[in-house]
Amino acid sequence: MDGWCWQGNAFAACRDVPLTDRGFRYGMSIFESFPVEEGAATHLGAHLERLRKACEIHRWTCHEEALAQIDPQLRQLRTTGWARLYVTAGDGAPTDPNTGGRTFLFVEPRARTPADKYHLAIAEETCHPLFGGMKSANYWANLHQLQRARERDADEALLFNERAELVSACCANVFLVQNGMVRTPGLECGARDGVIRERVLARIRVEETSLFVHDVRAAEEIFVTNSWIGVMPAASVERRSLASQEVARSLKNLL
Repeated sequence: MDGWCWQGNAFAACRDVPLTDRGFRYGMSIFESFPVEEGAATHLGAHLERLRKACEIHRWTCHEEALAQIDPQLRQLRTTGWARLYVTAGDGAPTDPNTGGRTFLFVEPRARTPADKYHLAIAEETCHPLFGGMKSANYWANLHQLQRARERDADEALLFNERAELVSACCANVFLVQNGMVRTPGLECGARDGVIRERVLARIRVEETSLFVHDVRAAEEIFVTNSWIGVMPAASVERRSLASQEVARSLKNLL
């Protein structure tokens, strides 16, 4: 994995995160992730806007000079893989303002050979989305549920909040299709404001609403979305086969 840290006027290569950084110590960091092919980042502008918005909402320092150098940095190195861009709270006490943080860019070599459809499980534990589903380093709960799903031979798990509302999959947003109507959890349910989610909403008619287990069990089609897999149709949910993949297939070019 290659990594760089913003030094105030340029990115410098780095292999680690300081132990004093609150992003490491307490998970106090905001991130966006996106695929990179030969130095070209997919939908980079949309990801940067989400990072800026998250920093603004939580009153974090956002180093615009660093964000402006992400595209040149990647293109100069012509790197390929899965990129993560982090803004951390930096050093300090837990209650100090988040005004002196660090900006990290990491690129993980990863081949783009995902499955053509997913098998889904329903998570056994309640999901408690942080800050309305904001992408932060506090990802352990989601990854724990993903590990449990893989133990059950599923590719992903559907998460539900304390109100029993569908939130998302562990690492993706989720859409249900029933009687020709496409529906997805609203952001107020804890869904992430993802780039591919936004592109689906712009392309077809989607109802953003509260959804529950009975909606999942009644769905004719389910698909999940994120910036790595794009639009991924589900072959089954809790071992119940889903015959339709029509809507997902029609959206496959959104990545």
